[in-house]
Amino acid sequence: MKRDTAANVLGALSVAIVDRLRSAAASDDRSGTTSAALVHLSKYGDETIDALRRPLELSHSACVRLVDRLEQQAFLARRPGQDARSVAVRLTAKGRGRAQRILRQREDALTDALEALTVAEQAQLGVLVSKLLGALVSSETEALRTCRLCDYAICPTDSCPVARSLMATAGEDYRDDAEGEEGDAHD
Repeated sequence: MKRDTAANVLGALSVAIVDRLRSAAASDDRSGTTSAALVHLSKYGDETIDALRRPLELSHSACVRLVDRLEQQAFLARRPGQDARSVAVRLTAKGRGRAQRILRQREDALTDALEALTVAEQAQLGVLVSKLLGALVSSETEALRTCRLCDYAICPTDSCPVARSLMATAGEDYRDDAEGEEGDAHD
């Protein structure tokens, strides 16, 4: 397959996958921002509004409006931040449940998409996609944005191409850093 054809097919696949993910997590959240906020908060716990807005690529005021809406729906609660000027947000039990449901729906949509491939082809695709993903993400902000809907339990540090790429970019020896740790790639 020629390079421009491969790029075109990759683009079409990306759109098809995004459409499936949107349908899987569909509710009143057409943009996916609510889903991404809930999943992000399920991984990071207390976050300031400023920290939450970055992976969602929202302005501060847009993130405040999102937090207001999620608080009204009882998905999260505000708490005092680390300093007098900041506010932290934390998921409620209802919010954690919704985040888990979003992750399950996402996983189902993605595994269904892989059904056309054999187990060996799925493994091969995983290697190729990991290589592409690792090459595309070069900063922590990009990593948070790219992985905003990822299930970190499925993709721990030792298998996360984004974490490995960031560690390599930072000049860290991935194997020494990860050895003996069961930590999360996205801390």
